[in-house]
Amino acid sequence: MTVFRQQAVVAIFVRHPVPGRVKTRLARALGDEAACGLYRAMVVDCIAAARASGLPLFLFHDGQDTAGLPPEWTGAADTVVRQEGDSLGERMSAAFERSFAAGAEGVILTGSDIPGIDAELLRSAQESIEHHDAVFAPALDGGYCLVASRSGRFNSGIFREIPWSTPRVLDTTVAACTAQGVSYRLLEPRQDIDTKEDLEAYCRNPSGSAPVTNAWLVARGLLAPL
Repeated sequence: MTVFRQQAVVAIFVRHPVPGRVKTRLARALGDEAACGLYRAMVVDCIAAARASGLPLFLFHDGQDTAGLPPEWTGAADTVVRQEGDSLGERMSAAFERSFAAGAEGVILTGSDIPGIDAELLRSAQESIEHHDAVFAPALDGGYCLVASRSGRFNSGIFREIPWSTPRVLDTTVAACTAQGVSYRLLEPRQDIDTKEDLEAYCRNPSGSAPVTNAWLVARGLLAPL
């Protein structure tokens, strides 16, 4: 793993884009192939935002190896690493620890299904971890789509006993921060896209920083041309 000294990195969790395995809830409305195509478009926009931030990019993937990951994803990353751990909390904690072990001073971890992630949000997270132990960007479904912390301030306890995939994720995490004395800041919320309702909400208020996602949606008649 490449060593990065004295700087923050953007870490993105990605899934291998296999129809029927990604965006399964969204696939109920769009079909497996279309849901996978939308996911690929969203990842491209998230990667572009990371590169535009000027920070190194770590991709953490969910497979045994990198086979099957699009070359445009891996080629844009400074480091590609396999996710480790059983629960989401364990995988996120491991991503922070692996990044710190590589020399990263700070880690800004995001998902890959949030077209509204942009360079401005990432830089805001980078600035905020200078003054707070943890930084979150809420998702509109009650979770969060970005979490950031610095080496020496990171507390993996904020990922334990969280009811993942429920509307109580952020509230429970904030309560854990308070209970453990972890100072935190909330950034502007973003829309993640997991369900048909999420997609409809996004199309009513599309992000100007997601050109690939928007073009995919326009081409399929799901979004009016911007």
